[in-house]
Amino acid sequence: MRLDRVYAQSGVSPSSAKPANLAGKNHDNEFATSLEQAHRQLAGSAPTVRPPPVHDGPLNDEDVKWLLPSREGVALHGEYVRQLLADAMTRAGLPMNPSVQIASVEDGKVKLSGKRADLARIEQLCNQNQELNSAICNLHVIAAGVPAMDEFGDYIRDWYRASNDAERMAVYRHYTSSMPAPSKVEISLSGSAVSVSVNGEAMPQMQA
Repeated sequence: MRLDRVYAQSGVSPSSAKPANLAGKNHDNEFATSLEQAHRQLAGSAPTVRPPPVHDGPLNDEDVKWLLPSREGVALHGEYVRQLLADAMTRAGLPMNPSVQIASVEDGKVKLSGKRADLARIEQLCNQNQELNSAICNLHVIAAGVPAMDEFGDYIRDWYRASNDAERMAVYRHYTSSMPAPSKVEISLSGSAVSVSVNGEAMPQMQA
């Protein structure tokens, strides 16, 4: 698979990368203005995750972790969503559990499903809190891009295993001839845990 296809599917541009804008939403550096909130240790939460970078300058290793559609990236974004959601639910006086599920994320609007009586209130929080909304959308985009990044890794592996130009061209044709199937992303949200699965594979979570 070509790298430009991987970036196109994940919404990431290698030349102008802004994780806060992965899902097509950029609220004027909203992440940068909420450092104090993101760095505050929430009751019962660990570890505390700093916000994704929003600068257009050189990226450091920590910045790149937020950008790549990887399992580590899913864990980072998932923990960030959990902390923001826990804070929002605490402020709204809502219990942390049980969890709810993301039914869809379309055009920046989060729709939830579940059996909680306060489901509509939680969905309202996820859409009216712009920081939380962008974080959820970004989590969904990063998770959806994991299979494509896996395929790109396979492409690189097979390319370097090829012993001549003919074999390398065959590898290239193989990976560019078929588009990967759309990823099935399932996200379960609560103030105490966020779990993500992609095509049936459970993504890792950050550990205390």
